[in-house]
Amino acid sequence: MRIGNGFQSRPEVRLPEAGTPLWNRYFCLIAAVACSVNFGNFFLGSSMSLWVVDMGGSNTSYGTIHSLYSLVVLLARLLTGWIIDHGNRKKAFVLSSIVFASAMGLMLVSPVFGIFIVMRLIQGAGNGCAITICNTSAYDYMPPDKMDKGIGYITLFSSLVSALTATISVSVYNRKGPSAIVLWSVVSIAIGIILSTLVSFRVPIDRRPCRLKEVINLSQLFEKRSVKPAILAAFSVNFGFGLRSYVILYGRSIGIANPGWFTSVSAIGLIVVRLILNAATVDKIPRKKLIYLGYGVFIVYFILLAFCKNIYMYLGAALLWSVVYGILTPQLQSMAVQAAPEARRGAAASTFFCASDIGIILGSLCGGMVADVVGYGNMFLFALVPLVICILFYTFFM
Repeated sequence: MRIGNGFQSRPEVRLPEAGTPLWNRYFCLIAAVACSVNFGNFFLGSSMSLWVVDMGGSNTSYGTIHSLYSLVVLLARLLTGWIIDHGNRKKAFVLSSIVFASAMGLMLVSPVFGIFIVMRLIQGAGNGCAITICNTSAYDYMPPDKMDKGIGYITLFSSLVSALTATISVSVYNRKGPSAIVLWSVVSIAIGIILSTLVSFRVPIDRRPCRLKEVINLSQLFEKRSVKPAILAAFSVNFGFGLRSYVILYGRSIGIANPGWFTSVSAIGLIVVRLILNAATVDKIPRKKLIYLGYGVFIVYFILLAFCKNIYMYLGAALLWSVVYGILTPQLQSMAVQAAPEARRGAAASTFFCASDIGIILGSLCGGMVADVVGYGNMFLFALVPLVICILFYTFFM
């Protein structure tokens, strides 16, 4: 059965129309698959900085590894965008998830640090493909008039998983070491693969074999209508997300026993933010007001972290991050997806997430180098520069 502009679905599946409920069967299933995959990713990622430093690495070496990882994720998303629009989503998801989980296990038994890094990068390729397919498939089962809310909930679920994993992961790592971290992550990915068998992934009408010249065609890989919101997200919230990978090390450096609580508290705050926005019918609040509010809180967040001295300021910054992430990510992502026609959603998602990865790469790489030279506090102060540039870009070019 042909649906919309360029997609088909199994005859028994009705895709949601405007005015229909958001919480349909396949949206819930896709959300569950995404949560399982995200759990595996975040559970390992939450302890990665500790793992690298305990192996003898520095902030710069961790930042470099994290940046290379994000670069591989970015490259994987490019191919994934083409697969979403022209290939078999389910097979690509299952294969990438298997690669994702296998690389985790091989990281644990790597005899030398170099092989450890290679396995981490291979894991990034699997992660980039699997997560992009999950998110784009979730868009398909969101009613058009509820996309902002749907993306907000997907963001919320991701943050909740991140919160759960951060505190538990750091605690498990401190008690059991990296082997337990890898085991939990692999089990979670396996659950995601099993759940994916219950999902009807949409099949594009324009099915094509994967040819290299098409895959590297920039006009096919990127959606130009989604570029501006993608750039804005990259150099603001995602640059900040790259810097946030140092928050756990920062917390340990100022004497906080379990700095993983930063992510847990920010997730609790994110729940409150999403409930408030949904209660106020976020679709009726002018987007411009929400985005300026998010950027204003973002400035305060960096300043509070820069001068953080105790657990109260540390967790206060966590709450501010929940406001920033809860407002800016759904708004900018929705702008990027809605700017593209339905048959180009794969390219739009790829464009947005690739730009996001660039921001994370730059945040991780620059943050590590700055932190090694002038410390964590000044690193967060320097982050105000790209943030102010983004505010000006939104004001004059969006």
